[in-house]
Amino acid sequence: MKKFIKEYKKLLIIIAIPYLFIVLSSIIKVNYDITTPAVISKVSSEINIGNSDICNVNTVSVYSYSKVSLLNYLIGLINKNAQIEKTYEYQVTDTNQMYSSGVIQKRVSIYNAIISGYQAAGYQEIIDENSFKGYIIHTLSSYASEKLQVGDIITRFEGKDLKGLTGNNEFELATENLLFEKNKKYQIAVLRQVEETKNNYITKEFEFEISTEYYYNKEDKKIASLGIATYEYVVPTKNQNIPSYSWQYGNSIGPSGGLMQALYVYDSLKNNNLTKGLRIVGTGTVDAYGNAGPIGGIYQKVLAAHLANADIFFVPVSSLEEEIYMNESNYLEAISSYQNLKNPKMKLVVVSSLNDIINYLKNS
Repeated sequence: MKKFIKEYKKLLIIIAIPYLFIVLSSIIKVNYDITTPAVISKVSSEINIGNSDICNVNTVSVYSYSKVSLLNYLIGLINKNAQIEKTYEYQVTDTNQMYSSGVIQKRVSIYNAIISGYQAAGYQEIIDENSFKGYIIHTLSSYASEKLQVGDIITRFEGKDLKGLTGNNEFELATENLLFEKNKKYQIAVLRQVEETKNNYITKEFEFEISTEYYYNKEDKKIASLGIATYEYVVPTKNQNIPSYSWQYGNSIGPSGGLMQALYVYDSLKNNNLTKGLRIVGTGTVDAYGNAGPIGGIYQKVLAAHLANADIFFVPVSSLEEEIYMNESNYLEAISSYQNLKNPKMKLVVVSSLNDIINYLKNS
């Protein structure tokens, strides 16, 4: 053996170096996130409202990896379809918490889609005086997670009850008007699920003193924050006077399917067959009022829709005024992706709300 090693020492070193590099680079983590195209999915696999198979409405997902290994980062550099971004310090990269966050966002997305879709179809009874529950936490920074949990529902801030269904996120309004300084303390009250029964969730109220910390945002600006991101949490009713619905989480998590889910709900209730046999794909969050919201990974989503032979891809923007949306990142990334497609037959359509989609499909 010694003779063999001595004779082939150089060859063994040559073989060992790349092997060691692969092993080490797969272990070493870097502060970068990678997003790659995934697949499209029928909304009917997640929401069911009567005989709604005629609605060919689809969401599109991406594969996202946070704080990837050095090896995956290097592979991403040569993958023209991969998007690489520096890890946002505000994000928590704990796998369990990231999954919980995605599940919460998906639940809120489906609730908002059901509410906005039903109301657009004329069923205002989909919500009542008990529908608003508070502001649910979907993302926490590492320092905020020492006391709070993803899924906590904020009901009071600084001793004041937070109102809902006003068209605004009242928790964000209450906090953005404060002059944040590091270690400044605030009182917060939350409802937390402590037990799950067969038909219900049992919650308990907790009060905490929370404080601010400094972090760097995506523009590398140092700011003080509570480290909390929320959604208005409105739960649709099960009213006997309106068509019934059911839903499940499906194969993806996150909020980006909300706008297409709302379209599917509306078209199912109205039996309009707005899709006219076309394969409709789109992305964008939706709130309980039917407004579209921006999402990430749209470059890869346009590519995934193209590969799935979509006829129309809806792009979420804040306004249909050209001077506004033409400067927004969702639009710019979608156009950039579209221009790099080979022989695209899919049409890109910008929309700022569920009503924009309905009007477009009715008039096309």
